[in-house]
Amino acid sequence: LATGFARLSGAAIAALAAASGVDVLARRLFGFSLQGTDEYGGYVLAMIASLGLSQALLQRGHTRVDILVPLLGARLQAAVNLMALATLLLYALFIAGYAYATWQETIEFDSRANSPLQTPLWAPQMIWVIGTWTFAVTAAWVFVGAARLAWRDPAAANREYGPLSATQEVRELARELDQGRRAP
Repeated sequence: LATGFARLSGAAIAALAAASGVDVLARRLFGFSLQGTDEYGGYVLAMIASLGLSQALLQRGHTRVDILVPLLGARLQAAVNLMALATLLLYALFIAGYAYATWQETIEFDSRANSPLQTPLWAPQMIWVIGTWTFAVTAAWVFVGAARLAWRDPAAANREYGPLSATQEVRELARELDQGRRAP
């Protein structure tokens, strides 16, 4: 699901770039505008931000400051990693709850964009809600998986759920670049 959302986000960015290009050319060459490209661009950026949270979590891409953590023993590292994941889960639940409450209020008041298009705001906010709730479910799933593994094998939990080291990040980037060169 997270990978599908990441691909959907990539397609949305490509569509936004194409629409923006057409809008610029139309204004420059023909003197008219597509109207709303900037408004829908904002919605696309909000959409990709919320839909990308789960993918970033699964790829361990969320930023963590872990200067001292590598100096700790495996059990203590696992405890710190679990605390970080628990904090992330609480944050995910908070933003998912806030997004849902905002969406419900938007529906209740039939809120619309303050623009000539008068876009009903429930539609872009619904994508925001889906993204934040997907993130909350993913965070819960990751936390439970990390807790179960940390109980049995703290070192394995740290490898699987801890932050990537700089070396691991470079290796992952090199692997992705190598795969990109061989792709059809």
